[in-house]
Amino acid sequence: MPEQDERSEQATPRRRQRAREKGQTAKSREVTALAGMAGVILVVHFGGNYVFTNMSEMTTRFLTLQYGMDPFTATKIALVNVITLLIPFFIAIMTLALASDVAQVGFFVKPLELNLSKLNPVSGLQRLFSFNGLIDFLKSLLKFVVGGIIFYQVIKHDIYDLPNISRMELLQIASIAVDFLKEALLYGFLYLFIVAAVSYVFEKWRFEKSIKMSKEEIKEEFKETEGDPKIKSRIRSIQREQARKRMMAEVPKATVIITNPTHLAVALRYKEREMAAPKLIAKGSGYIAERIREIAKENGIPVVEDKPLARTLFKLEINTFIPPELYKAVAKILAYIFRLKGGTAA
Repeated sequence: MPEQDERSEQATPRRRQRAREKGQTAKSREVTALAGMAGVILVVHFGGNYVFTNMSEMTTRFLTLQYGMDPFTATKIALVNVITLLIPFFIAIMTLALASDVAQVGFFVKPLELNLSKLNPVSGLQRLFSFNGLIDFLKSLLKFVVGGIIFYQVIKHDIYDLPNISRMELLQIASIAVDFLKEALLYGFLYLFIVAAVSYVFEKWRFEKSIKMSKEEIKEEFKETEGDPKIKSRIRSIQREQARKRMMAEVPKATVIITNPTHLAVALRYKEREMAAPKLIAKGSGYIAERIREIAKENGIPVVEDKPLARTLFKLEINTFIPPELYKAVAKILAYIFRLKGGTAA
């Protein structure tokens, strides 16, 4: 059975990350083109008349060589003016095209590297005549044909007016050009919107299919991941941090904090009517011990110094009841605290 047929499992996060690092993502060129066209439409809608009017006036000055300028100087000025007028188009296209790329695949820059296989003409022909190459060719052909039909439908009503343009002033021609361009862009945008939506769904499906994994590949990846000392160390570090956060969240519920006094701190919780014995709910040394004391101070929890008892309690596991041999020592501390509070444990 072909390898592709065996890949029936969805890609794992690690497989997706590897594909992303290689620059393999679900990206549609049509979506990028749609965003660029949206930028052109915005510029034409809000500044089209201004751009075309200025270009018409500039053309008139250039053709008549006003102000006594020589052809070279006039050409240089005209080019500078044209570039200045077209800058908003370029900025809008580049900004929205970049935004569409980020929206599709996120912000990711693949390191530049020389791929000799892309320079190999044999490999290029293989890609061209592959199944994916055929699909891309058919997509392009369909877009071209349908787009041509739509464009013809847009301009066929205006074709008969073309002979009259020669008798018009440049400003009139500019106004007609702007109106025509707006109409053409509108229909083009609607058409490209449909194409981009279909293309993105197709590219997403093709990408998901290309990164599918076989059950054997998933097993091998699991072995690699579990066997990697760095990954295992990272997992243990995350687990310890999560356990520490849960433990520190329990400190405000403590009845008393017993310290060493500075190196160790243990938090005991006791409710006389609900618990058979006091429970160790948090412990720590060094910085953790200091944080336990700070939280106790913030929540008005008594802190009692008892070096031998603190060292003994520190050996217990979190969320375990104290052993019977410590009942007497802990009871003295609890009795002292309850007397200070003027009552008993709730």
